Amino acid sequence: MADGPSIGLQGERYVRAAKGSPRPVRWYSVSMTAPSRLMTLAEFLELPETEPYTELINGELCQKPVGKNRHSAAQTNLPVLLAQHPATSRGRSRVELGFRFPRTSRGNLRVPDVSYYLPGYVPDPDEDYPERAPDLAAEVRSKGQSTTSQRERLAFLRSQGTRCTLLIDPEAQTVEVHDGEATSVASGKDEVRLESLAGFSFVPSELWA
Repeated sequence: MADGPSIGLQGERYVRAAKGSPRPVRWYSVSMTAPSRLMTLAEFLELPETEPYTELINGELCQKPVGKNRHSAAQTNLPVLLAQHPATSRGRSRVELGFRFPRTSRGNLRVPDVSYYLPGYVPDPDEDYPERAPDLAAEVRSKGQSTTSQRERLAFLRSQGTRCTLLIDPEAQTVEVHDGEATSVASGKDEVRLESLAGFSFVPSELWA
């Protein structure tokens, strides 16, 4: 199950803080128990957006935590490093872009902290939530967030076609790397080199600068 409270389907309005919506929406009550039923992707897409963003994880709603200083630094610096590296400078980075996965058996719309497409693929600007998984996805662990749940999020994206993933832990100042079949943990001045991402490389200390 995802981090945070699950949210079941009950009633006629929506409980989350959200931007204005021109249409009435159902009420989704927050409970620490299992939801009364799972939500479909189509139902989720009818809901207004929230800040922080909410993901649909196997039919359950999970709101992302508010990023703190170190979290924000890593989330900001990774796209900068991608833009500066010759192997990835012509690709496209996105921060907290939602990806929909309509072919999964349960509803899924995932929002990695950072995503990246290699050069040669241009996301459709009219597609609010791309269906194609990014080539790179990164999650930045917030204080109190379960490492296991973050690993499960990234494993799901790899199962949908993401080539490599990074689990960034600002508190431990480590990066857990999945690059194709290769896995490693880096910290400090260790070099992280992603062969599945055209040889993009960085050192973890650059994420906290």
